[in-house]
Amino acid sequence: MFNMKINKINIQDLTIACNELLFKTLVELGQSKGEQWLLAMSHSLANDLKNDFKNLTFEDITHAFRNGVRDTDDVRFVLNVQTYYIWIKKHRQLIWNESSKEPERQDKRLQYRSRNGTGMKSISDNIKKLK
Repeated sequence: MFNMKINKINIQDLTIACNELLFKTLVELGQSKGEQWLLAMSHSLANDLKNDFKNLTFEDITHAFRNGVRDTDDVRFVLNVQTYYIWIKKHRQLIWNESSKEPERQDKRLQYRSRNGTGMKSISDNIKKLK
């Protein structure tokens, strides 16, 4: 599921994955929220992903949150809709900016998207040789 585009994931599975991601993010930030908040935000995030970020993968979203938590300077920081939109848009822009580069020259934050070790690079190279 993580490597699938958001638009291919059914909303129930996506909501569960969002719930887990939000919980993990709160733990990493040293914050706690009530169950009602977590459920409401999980539904909100899942719907936002379906509507506005459907061509990204859930793994992209996970990395956007990971980088967002680690790049946040303010210790009084609050996780909300505006925050995750900033994180996701920043990560999406990074993906777009690096998309034309060879995998080995891309930003290290995108190593998870690399074709290295998948056999795809060697298949691509062999196809080029055949032409």
